[in-house]
Amino acid sequence: MTLPVWRTEWLTALRRRRLLALNTLVPLTLVATVALSPAPAVHAAAVFTVLFALFGTFGSSIPLIRDGESGLLRRYVLTGVHPGGLLLQRVFAAAALDVVELAPSVLVIVVARGSSASQFVMVVPALILGLLAANALGAITAALAKSVAEGALFSAMAALLMLHWAGTFRSPVPGTWQASLEAWNPFRPLHESLLAAAGAGGPDFAPALFTLPLGVTLAALLLITAAGRYTIGLGGR
Repeated sequence: MTLPVWRTEWLTALRRRRLLALNTLVPLTLVATVALSPAPAVHAAAVFTVLFALFGTFGSSIPLIRDGESGLLRRYVLTGVHPGGLLLQRVFAAAALDVVELAPSVLVIVVARGSSASQFVMVVPALILGLLAANALGAITAALAKSVAEGALFSAMAALLMLHWAGTFRSPVPGTWQASLEAWNPFRPLHESLLAAAGAGGPDFAPALFTLPLGVTLAALLLITAAGRYTIGLGGR
């Protein structure tokens, strides 16, 4: 079995049908309520971005903390799974599941807001990048937390701070340090693509928009891999 953690995550998710349905229907209900309302595009896009980012961050952090407390992660390592590889498999598997669960919500946004095909094309890679970054952020906050309660607190604070720096709530003044942080932020493409899809206009597709955010996300994944043993509580043992 080449990717045991990935396979376990997918099999577990597919067999827990009630949870899978809830993870799909709850965000779909919230998104549909906003998308079908007369809410301005700028407000709707902010709601969508916050929802998707928190969905990924909490969905990564809380299960990691819970599985660490139960000893499941340690048992994986004792079977020969590299700690860094374990975490990478968890992050990628969780992000892929998030994309599947949030796909209906994205389709509702596109249909309800009358987005063009090119705007939809831009949302897809931005969603994948944003959820990958959110799951990586969740893994990092899980490493800092000593309980599920702390994990929830750290995840909320980290995700909202990253969203603020991404310009989700307020566009930074050009030339400031906040504008520099926005250019590197992995949630920026998600917000700007949802802003365009929600009806605020903007570029249909901008590959350059993904360059710096993708680099930051890859750096975070490298950090997670390097600090794998510490992240799952095995450092120094």
